[in-house]
Order: sequence, then C-alpha cells, then structure tokens
Amino acid sequence: MQTLEPIISISFKNILLATDFSAGSETALKCAQAIANRHASRVHTIHVNGPDSYQLLDPEAFSITFNGPAVMPKNSAQILQGLMQGLPTQMPLRQGAIWEVINDVVARNEIDLLILASHGRHGIPRLVLGSVAEDVFRNVACPVLTVGPDVKACDTRGIAMKRVLLATHLDKSSAAPLHAALLANEFHAELTVLHVGTDESDTNKADITRQLLSTVPPEACLWREPACMLKYGLPSAQILEAARPLRSDLIVLGARHPEPAKINSHLPWATAARVIAEAECPVLTVREKEA
Repeated sequence: MQTLEPIISISFKNILLATDFSAGSETALKCAQAIANRHASRVHTIHVNGPDSYQLLDPEAFSITFNGPAVMPKNSAQILQGLMQGLPTQMPLRQGAIWEVINDVVARNEIDLLILASHGRHGIPRLVLGSVAEDVFRNVACPVLTVGPDVKACDTRGIAMKRVLLATHLDKSSAAPLHAALLANEFHAELTVLHVGTDESDTNKADITRQLLSTVPPEACLWREPACMLKYGLPSAQILEAARPLRSDLIVLGARHPEPAKINSHLPWATAARVIAEAECPVLTVREKEA
C-alpha cells in the first residue's frame, strides 16, 4: 500500500443536474445531493424543453430547498419540478441540439460534473429516435455521471463507494483512468482495471497486464495497487458481466468524440450507451482529450 499523498485530488465545485422529471431523475437528484453534500458543491439545475428553450435553477435556490431537513426523499422530485415550473424560459444563445444547449451552460458556469438520468433506450427505437444522453456524454466537455434505469437511489447524506470498475481501451489520451483513480483514493475504494480484447489468440496476456497496471497515472498516487482483469468478446457485454459479480458502485468509461458529432446517437452498437442502459450502478464517462 502506498503512503504518499496524491499530487492532485478530485473536486466538484460546480455540478449541473439535467432533469426531465422522469422516475430516473429522482435517483439522479439524490446522487447530486449526495455529491454536493460531500464536496460542498454548488448545484445548478437545468430542464431543457428542446433545442430552443430551457429553464435553469439557481444554485442558491437548490441549496436552500434541498439541504434542509424538511424535504423528504419521496417528494423531492415534485418539489424540484415546482421550482423549475416557476422559472421563466430562457432562449439559447444560438439554435442547436440539446447537447449544445447543455454544453453552453456547462462552459458559462464552469461545471465540473454533469449528472443526468437515462431512460436506457436501445434497439430499434434508439436507432430511430437517438439518445439524448449519449449525445450529451460524447459531446459535453466535463465528465458526465449518467444514472440508468436500473440504478438504485443512494443515500442523500453520503455515497458509499467501495468498488470502482475502470474499463479501458488502453488509450493514453484518455482522462478516464485518472478520474477513476482519484475517486478510488477519495473513498478508499478498490479499483479494478478491465480491458476487453477481441481475439484471445492474438493477445499477449503478460504485456496487457503490464499495460493495465500502468494505465493509472503516477501522479494519482493510488492508495493500493489495482486489480487487473482481461476479458474477450463484445465490450459492452463483458463490462456488464464484470461489474455484477464485483458489485461495482461505479463504472468509469472513456468517451470518444468522433466527427461529425450528430451521428453519435445513431450508432446502436456504441459500448458506453449499452453499459449505461443496463448497468446497476451509475456510469461516469470522461471524454477523451482533443488533439
């Protein structure tokens, strides 16, 4: 076990909660409360009516309403909806997609973490209609914590995170390993680093294991050596299969940023989208650094 203090630590000073008042948004709201309580974060809340209008709840209003003991978990989503409905609709600075509206709010308010709920749409409906959540996490600059339909609500007083699963494609430009390591340090959680290969016969397992161990940047000063896991097959299925027996509290993925951005939601085989749709824990996606 290492005794060095990490050179850097994770901080979520400003959080943006994107809500559509669905059942999943209740769980996302509780995640936002729990993280805000731990980091003393300012929580901005946005409800996007479409690419041409949105409502934004001031962080002071959120703090006054949701940090007091009078609000019961069972009616918090209704209270939030009432606060948002009382706000005037704002117009975006320019016409664009929903993710562009959210990304503009993220940039103007220096957001460190975006939290949103996903309905978990997949298959033919997703191919036709697209996925707003996937558009967001692939194109918004800050890390995105997505709460899928099978995620259970956390305690708003704090998050118990004992096991973190990092799924990596061994890309050195990815910022996901650093985020996974910093979160593991903060919670003294066990970190498992997973790589999914395509052809077992072509893989040098010893070499892959060395790469997995070197995935975590040294400046994170991970509190204990991570466990390594190597699987083969469809990445999304293998990530989900690994997460369940580990009882992972968080899955961390790197999100690619292909061009053109508008095609992201129409790739039905996207790994991150399926993991989010079926995971039993929140999924943190960290967009890769742009060249």
